[in-house]
Amino acid sequence: MRTATLHIDAPDGVREVTLEDELTIGRTPPAGLVLGDSGLSRKNTTIFHEDDELLVVDEDSTNGTFLNGERISGAPRILRSGDVLTIGSSTRIRVEIDGVSAAAAPTPSPVEPPPPVKADVTPTAVPAAAAATAANGGQTKMLIAAGALTFVIVFGALIALLVVSRNGGSGGNSVNGASTRPVLASGLIPKRVIDPLGGEDEDDLDDLIASWETEEKELDTTSVADIKADPAAADEIDLNVTAAFLAAQERKSLEPRNGETGIRPAGLDVPKELFGDGVIKQKAKLLQMKGTGYQQPMDFAELAEKRLKQELFEMPMATKSYYLVVGGSAGEGPFTSFSFQSGTDEIAPGSPKYKTLEQLAANFGGQQYDLNNPSHRKQMRIRLLRMFNKRAKPVLEEVANAYLEKFGRPLRVTSLTRSMDYQISLNATNANSFKVRGEGSLPPHTSGCAFDLARKHMTAEEQNFVMAKLAEMERANKLDALIEYGTNACWHIFIYFDGIPPRM
Repeated sequence: MRTATLHIDAPDGVREVTLEDELTIGRTPPAGLVLGDSGLSRKNTTIFHEDDELLVVDEDSTNGTFLNGERISGAPRILRSGDVLTIGSSTRIRVEIDGVSAAAAPTPSPVEPPPPVKADVTPTAVPAAAAATAANGGQTKMLIAAGALTFVIVFGALIALLVVSRNGGSGGNSVNGASTRPVLASGLIPKRVIDPLGGEDEDDLDDLIASWETEEKELDTTSVADIKADPAAADEIDLNVTAAFLAAQERKSLEPRNGETGIRPAGLDVPKELFGDGVIKQKAKLLQMKGTGYQQPMDFAELAEKRLKQELFEMPMATKSYYLVVGGSAGEGPFTSFSFQSGTDEIAPGSPKYKTLEQLAANFGGQQYDLNNPSHRKQMRIRLLRMFNKRAKPVLEEVANAYLEKFGRPLRVTSLTRSMDYQISLNATNANSFKVRGEGSLPPHTSGCAFDLARKHMTAEEQNFVMAKLAEMERANKLDALIEYGTNACWHIFIYFDGIPPRM
């Protein structure tokens, strides 16, 4: 039987697996190898020996199995050295047979698979560990207990995350006897550890974890209406942006690169300033912010109120140095109110919140909207999700202008301000997202001081440049930045609302 080695690059880490007989890869047991990729089906792909061939078959997965960029289905396909399988949201598997390296093997055709959809995720109290043992097709047995054992798992995962971050991913687990790199914590965190800045207890380890964010559907530029703000209003003069310009900036940002891109391209060098310990500072500053009177917006009506009071202002959807892809998850349905006590209710005409929305709709930066028109309601939602703290604007512009000057491309901004109900709705789209856990939760994006920058379309050179800039600005006490892995692969940036970092 020929010797096959699988070189796996998944969101939860890089590893090598020696295939002895048959291996099924998926998101949960009974898959023999469980990976921390939310885009995988429970049983996604099986690789196995038959006679003197190595074969692969798709297990009717949601997002499919791609062999050298071509989606496969039906009968098993023969694998050769150098072949590349793409599964889930971002997992890549390079095949090596009888020690033949990829360099000596045929070069796969560079065909990009279509973007993944979310796999069927049934929330569980505790997810499977991201590393599993697969031997001769045997079942993986994993026991994750509650209580004290959960604490131990989370603590160990955190240590692993920090070790990998600081040491560039060296060290070891073992799958089928092969040496592997440590698994990142994202695949080990129980589902209950879900809110980075709040939770059941002040001492929750939730506070220490900052590698996962809610996944927002990116904006379809064809659904965005042009904004024609009143030039007489100085604060809104720069809002005059066409949807065509937004689409052009998007194309320019995503144009092909020379070099490897992705979540962990070769040569990625993460500064210590972007490690997860910054979450503690963010939580302290958010508590201070609430203590000085800031009321987190519970719904879109309260975002509208903050816009009318000028507590938050609208960012243009595109400039030379950045463009916004936020608001893709905004719907066309009636506006609703939200409270933790009474839940969600439709906002009725004549109510105070409806009057607030009407007041904004009558003159939203020089434009009028009809609250009875579903498409108008969606446009208002999109615009409300572009709200920002005024102190945060020059910080974003500084990063974006530096990137533009260096690489000639705009930055992709994927999140700005959210209301609490919108944050909760996003929780439902990503099983690994931070869930809002009651009134004590402090999601940073509800503050108006946070934004996310996409990065997996960038090369290591681009990512290292942006991270060096963010680290420099963090040392200057302008912001707190964190690197996020997983399918989002972004930088989360938090601005001190008063320009002063918290005392720690």
